Amino acid sequence: MDLTTTSQDSLIPFLMLSESFVASTLASSKSPTASLRDVGICVHELLPSSILRSTFKKSSTTTNCLAVSPSHIFTAQADKAVLHVYSREKGNQEGIVPFPERIRSIAVAGGKYGDVLVLGTEGGRLILWETSTGRQVATTASHLQPVTSIVVDPTSNFILSGSSDASVHVWSLSGILSFSKPAFSATRQPTNSPIRTFSNHRAAITSLAVGHSNGRNNIVVSTAKDNTAIAWDYHTGRSLRTFLLPFSATSVALDPVDRAFYVGYEDGSVQSVDFYRGNSSQNPLHDPSVQSTPVQVSTEDRWLPPSAESGSVNTISLTYDGTTLLSGHANGKVLSWNVARRKYISAVADYTHPITNLFMLPPGGIPHPSSDLKRKAHTVVKPRHDNGLSAPLHAPGAVPAEYMFHTQIIASDSKTRKPTQFSQALTHASFPDFMIDDGLAELAAFHQPGTEVRVSGSAPKEPVEDRAHESQVAELENVVSVLKKKVAVNETARHNADDEVVQLRSDLANLQDYINELHEKQEAAQKAKVLRKARKQEHERKKREAWLAAEKNGRSGDAVVQKMDVDGAVTSDSDDQSDE
Repeated sequence: MDLTTTSQDSLIPFLMLSESFVASTLASSKSPTASLRDVGICVHELLPSSILRSTFKKSSTTTNCLAVSPSHIFTAQADKAVLHVYSREKGNQEGIVPFPERIRSIAVAGGKYGDVLVLGTEGGRLILWETSTGRQVATTASHLQPVTSIVVDPTSNFILSGSSDASVHVWSLSGILSFSKPAFSATRQPTNSPIRTFSNHRAAITSLAVGHSNGRNNIVVSTAKDNTAIAWDYHTGRSLRTFLLPFSATSVALDPVDRAFYVGYEDGSVQSVDFYRGNSSQNPLHDPSVQSTPVQVSTEDRWLPPSAESGSVNTISLTYDGTTLLSGHANGKVLSWNVARRKYISAVADYTHPITNLFMLPPGGIPHPSSDLKRKAHTVVKPRHDNGLSAPLHAPGAVPAEYMFHTQIIASDSKTRKPTQFSQALTHASFPDFMIDDGLAELAAFHQPGTEVRVSGSAPKEPVEDRAHESQVAELENVVSVLKKKVAVNETARHNADDEVVQLRSDLANLQDYINELHEKQEAAQKAKVLRKARKQEHERKKREAWLAAEKNGRSGDAVVQKMDVDGAVTSDSDDQSDE
């Protein structure tokens, strides 16, 4: 729905925001309802109202076998070596693509257009399919067992694949697709082999979740059947933190700002694990002093489902703002969880078949600034393998025969339609210029109660003289100068505060060491006191025995005791000196 309001200058459209998700199911013997008969994929609107928008039939997928691009939906079929392709725009099945082996996981790469489909096979290799050209490239079988999970990083430069062989490989997307490449790299490895391997797990990989950073520092969280979840840097392969989970995680998802991750378990419960718990003065994931210490996750912190009939959590996904967690269960229900309150909210949908995948779509109704030209793939080109290109000795820079790129260029009307202030404020990285100007003008008006300030987008009620205008400009410049000085002072204060916090933490650690040293000295003194008391008691016992023995032999017991007292005093003095 589009609502418009009229102003003096232009029409400002207000778009209603919406949020939807795509769910896939696995066909089972359970009899479905009449409305969902033969339905395998559902497009469900979550906000502003929960309603089923569209469905796609004749599909049965396992976990990690759903991929969604801006134009299409791809599903790898369970127990079949085929891939179903659905058109989101046309709302129908566009094609069925066979493959030489079964596909166990898929993901979309290629940035905002999703031009490349990455498939993990039963034999442990990756297949890359350019959907706009039909080109198909296969990697070496680097995994010893099936590829169970695939994710692509936000830059679409790297592919991460997890397998049942307990390893995670990092691949270069451009390196695999490049035409101009030698048969072997500098390390004598084929160029379509993984560039890095992470093997800290001891059991099959169940799920992967990559961070949202586009920079050089980004993380990935991997879960395995050894009841562990590990956060690591896929650029270096270095393990950052190991989390000991109470059970084996079936799925994992990362918070939109990478502050926590969420896991689902086979008993139907979910759990949130915060990266920033602890007393570390810096990012705990990059603090070397705590990286070697595993974190034990408490069983009591799990979020329990409304009933035990929910079944295993097969997949989880977060909404765009990270405030709601969705989980797909084996009983066919999609449950909603409140992240802030850490508890179950309601059942969003019931598809009768086990839910295997949940994919959150980008929010609708938000105007996105873009270039003048866009492109859209109305149809996909079925893959065809070029044996000549895959030969080890192919000529560098060789292009396969009949290599054609199929797409549609759409001209944008951004030149004819001026963006509204509402859309600028909603999509700007920080604050638009007109909002900053309005704020400065209002700030200057506080110092001059009788002065009328012109706000961007409105006409002045009365003409302003040049002298008054120059005065107002000068005052605004002074205000800007003062604000800049305050910003500089605040920045300096913030740095000083950080330094003070570090110094206080260091002083606290030194004070704790001093207290521990005092405790050790106190314990040593107490032990010495106990030893002296024991020696004294032993001396008294010997005196009594010596007195009795002397009396029995007709000697003076008192003389013997007196002599022992003199000898004992000398020994006691020497013991006290040694104790000191």
